[in-house]
Amino acid sequence: MSPKNDQEIMNEYLSNERTLLAWIRTGIGIMVFGFVAVKFSLFLKQLPAKYIAETVAPNSNYTIYLGIGLLIAGALTILLSYLRYTRTIKLLKAGRYQYSTAMLTFITMMLFVLSISLIAYLIIAATS
Repeated sequence: MSPKNDQEIMNEYLSNERTLLAWIRTGIGIMVFGFVAVKFSLFLKQLPAKYIAETVAPNSNYTIYLGIGLLIAGALTILLSYLRYTRTIKLLKAGRYQYSTAMLTFITMMLFVLSISLIAYLIIAATS
């Protein structure tokens, strides 16, 4: 294998930076969804009964907890992406980068569990 030239090395660093920025955007998107869930739940609780006479809003705080969970998941996504970014920089400088899917697997499973919880809540709320 031939040694890398300066352009290839720079491309690896810039690719790592683009990956960090994509994860930050993803984390912000997750946090926005959590914020919307919390705000909508609070809005329904404050809405006077005369406006929703035929509809009964659920009395549980489950949506708030799911929203907070999504906010935490977004913040964790941003933190973990930064930690991975700095680790990748160190490995690139040492010339021994190895690809790993551990962070991606963790974030995917965390969001999957939160999504299933939200779906279950919506199904329960719709049938009651």
